[in-house]
Amino acid sequence: MVGGAGFIGSHFADITLEKNEIEKVLVIDSLTYAGSKDNLVKAFSNKKFDFLEADLNDSKAYRDSISGFDAVVNFAAESHVDRSITNPNDFFMTNSVGVATLTRTCMESNVGKLIQVSTDEVYGPMESGVASEKTILNPSSPYSASKAAGEMFAVSFWKTFGFPVCVTRGSNTFGPRQFPEKLIPLALSNLRLGKKIPVYGSGMQVREWIYVSDHANAIYQVLMGGKEGSIYNIGSGDRISNLELLRMLLKKLNLDEESLEFVEDRKGHDFRYAIDSALIETELGWKAKFNLSSLLNEIDSW
Repeated sequence: MVGGAGFIGSHFADITLEKNEIEKVLVIDSLTYAGSKDNLVKAFSNKKFDFLEADLNDSKAYRDSISGFDAVVNFAAESHVDRSITNPNDFFMTNSVGVATLTRTCMESNVGKLIQVSTDEVYGPMESGVASEKTILNPSSPYSASKAAGEMFAVSFWKTFGFPVCVTRGSNTFGPRQFPEKLIPLALSNLRLGKKIPVYGSGMQVREWIYVSDHANAIYQVLMGGKEGSIYNIGSGDRISNLELLRMLLKKLNLDEESLEFVEDRKGHDFRYAIDSALIETELGWKAKFNLSSLLNEIDSW
């Protein structure tokens, strides 16, 4: 897998290594700021595991290593919307050009198939209802636009060359090992340091939250049984506003709303995300097991 030293990828590595049907797991990662070998401590203790430090766009560095693999799962991505606003070129190079490079390299190296991990943000804001896999893409930020471009390029190799590709579009993910630029770990870090939590605009933006092990297990189901050329939404249906989520965290830590600091809203900030995960539930038998409110009781161990 590519980008396996990051948040979701490292959990996917742990889950995959536990499966008897998996003979070998290779993680390829460039170990940028959000990727760390510390996330793979458990994986490194497994005899089926191997690691290669290489960049997504440097195909020569990993071409021979992936040759003949049954599948490659791509988690590698620049994923923070704020960073995409200030430095969009990095997002284009990784999320668009990088996916193009990887897809072609996989096909030329006789890899069995590619699973491209994408995001629900490619749908853009949903004022009401939910987005299905057939909903027209409407990305708002350089981040979501770059992810949409990458997944469309990958799927084009299925349509043009018959190279097997599946795409997953996951909702906001939370849990252990998440880099502290994201909402929940950022909030926890600030509160523990006695700092206030920045809240964009009104804080009423709605997000759908899925626990990282649920997300990783869903991707595994797509890896093992997803139909070639298909796209699968991965969500929980657990939707709340950012402000409501932060209030839950404050209550957990016995703090009040004096710890919140409302700031100017982010440029191009989508108000609501909501996806329909019926396809993966009915076709592959997957369903989210965990919910946000109950798991916040475990945040002290994250």
